[in-house]
Amino acid sequence: MKRRIFLAGLLLILGASLAFASGSQSGGAGVSSQPSGRTININTQAGVGAEAGWRAVADGYRKLHPDVNIVVDLKPAEGYGEWLHSIFATSNPNADIVNINLAGPSAVGKAVNFLEYMDLKSPYSSGRWQDQFNFQMQVVDLTRQELTALSLESVQVLWEYNKDIFAKVGVQPPTTWDELVTVCDKLMAAGYQPISIAGDFDSFWAGAMGWLAQIYVDQTTRSTINFIRSQSGDYLYDPAVDGVWKYDASDPYNDDTWKVNPNPVRAFKAVAEGQYTPDSQGMRTVWTNFAKVFPKYAGGDAFFGTKDSTPLFYQGKAAMTVNGAWGLSQFKNDMDKLVTGQAIESNNQAISGVQKFELGTFNMPSMEGPGIEAKARTIEVAAVPHGAIKKDKAHNDLVADFLMYFSSRDGQSLFLSAAMPVGYGVAGPSLVYGVELPADVQAMFDNLSFIGNAQKGFGQMMARGIGDVQEALRAFYDYSYNYLSGRTTVDQWLASHKTTTLQYFDQVLSNSKISRNDLRNPQNAPTGQ
Repeated sequence: MKRRIFLAGLLLILGASLAFASGSQSGGAGVSSQPSGRTININTQAGVGAEAGWRAVADGYRKLHPDVNIVVDLKPAEGYGEWLHSIFATSNPNADIVNINLAGPSAVGKAVNFLEYMDLKSPYSSGRWQDQFNFQMQVVDLTRQELTALSLESVQVLWEYNKDIFAKVGVQPPTTWDELVTVCDKLMAAGYQPISIAGDFDSFWAGAMGWLAQIYVDQTTRSTINFIRSQSGDYLYDPAVDGVWKYDASDPYNDDTWKVNPNPVRAFKAVAEGQYTPDSQGMRTVWTNFAKVFPKYAGGDAFFGTKDSTPLFYQGKAAMTVNGAWGLSQFKNDMDKLVTGQAIESNNQAISGVQKFELGTFNMPSMEGPGIEAKARTIEVAAVPHGAIKKDKAHNDLVADFLMYFSSRDGQSLFLSAAMPVGYGVAGPSLVYGVELPADVQAMFDNLSFIGNAQKGFGQMMARGIGDVQEALRAFYDYSYNYLSGRTTVDQWLASHKTTTLQYFDQVLSNSKISRNDLRNPQNAPTGQ
């Protein structure tokens, strides 16, 4: 497999062989052809329909492997990140399959590397494991050559709006940030809260505000690919790819890793030497624009205490929200419930006064001004990332085999056929080949317009501090809170952001297995020494 295939799907962040239940595979390292009396614990986030889906997959797998015990023990979404960090810090964790995207640096070196299994023939299809689904969209960690997150649904982050309110007020979906401000002003004058969006720490880290931070910083960093990309002689350089690539900011797919290979050592070197800065003119423009909208049009002082954006939007009190495309199928399910008189819930809390309305969507309005280099993209990625906590090899093999079944046409069909009837919100079209969604669900996604993925390479690496270091994220939330609430200026925000980024830079380097010595020779593969 060529290197650029291993580098495919770089977003954030994506050998040995074994024999599986169907028998010995070519090049196998030699493991039991049948998983032996072991337990697999499924500990992903709980959500509407998720448990029913996992139980259906577990039942299907047990029919093939009756000696395997599968425990479905899903965890509440609130506080899941903290729970996951504590699990990875445990010496002998009683957990296996998790939503690894929320583990951050705590999972480094402690998660199963699925690249070790991707070339193996699958007993659940006619080809290799990676041939069962869109492997190109998976998340590869360039610095460690690891794939630790398996994502089987596509998703796009977008704005949702109440078409009825927009028609009543006489406004149209905005295409620029300045137009968004104008629309918000008119909606507020008409008595509506323009935007419902969570403003707590979780939102700024892994939710809507964190998404927006990454999306709009990406508008300011497109040109960084010119000095971050692999140069001739670099350990990642592929002449067939990098030798013919030309920079084009007007093409939202120009920096896809199928077209150019970023060099992580060059990216960190650019930060260390001040060529790539966290307090740029573009960053100033982004946060100046954020302050025009938040918190004024998102509930005022109540914004920072908002944990769930859904109730106000469903009640027709707020006109817009930021969501993933999974919200489209969730909205459909909830409106069907409303017609039949069933209770509608969000985060396990009933929502009173839900109004039936027509849902619309629009893509990210582009910011304009100093430092803005291209039109806004969004987060268009493989979604719902499942990882596995690394244990002994036999157990890792067993969990990999289960995930191989889960990611097959049969496994995913079982999951969706059990989960969707009880309210599971599909994030987007399935990435598993051969899986078909119901026609009415697929129709919702057919109307989406894709504009490119902002969450790739290193363009958004300093959008929320640097890396997913919890201390840096907490600091980011604190100084963003102070700035947006009017306690500090944008200059003070930029100074705090730079201080935090540089303070945790060496920790992120260490987490990435890159040393200061490696930065002196970015053409070489990093040693971490």
